[in-house]
Amino acid sequence: MKKFTVLLCGAMFAFSSVGFAAVAPEKIALGKIVPGMTTTELVNAVGQPNSKRGDDWIYNNFKVEVDEDRPNIVEKVVTRSGALATPDGVKVGQSADVLNGAYGKADDVDVERDGTEYEYFSTDRTKKITFKVFNGIIEKISCKIFD
Repeated sequence: MKKFTVLLCGAMFAFSSVGFAAVAPEKIALGKIVPGMTTTELVNAVGQPNSKRGDDWIYNNFKVEVDEDRPNIVEKVVTRSGALATPDGVKVGQSADVLNGAYGKADDVDVERDGTEYEYFSTDRTKKITFKVFNGIIEKISCKIFD
């Protein structure tokens, strides 16, 4: 009976954790841009930005936000272009159906008038990746660190 109870408790614990995203921190990135990298690493990876506006570095297919408290750290990267993919191959323009296969069930879903946001947190809770979906199509991807 004791073994059965332990087995039952273990099964309940295992099934209770199923369905939540378990994204490795290194999988929260867009192309060569990883939130938390230094601006020197960013420039080495993708070159100089086309322009800078405050903490925003503007490139052709994406925008990087530099941490205002630590101006040499990439805080966030955002794209509305299909030119960049996540490490799991997810891009703007794809069907939102790819999200469950790549990341599992979202940690948070926010339904708004202009679409739905699906948020996935890294296993160590230091980063998150967000997909903005409209009419079943991914229209924006953002990755950021929690500071």
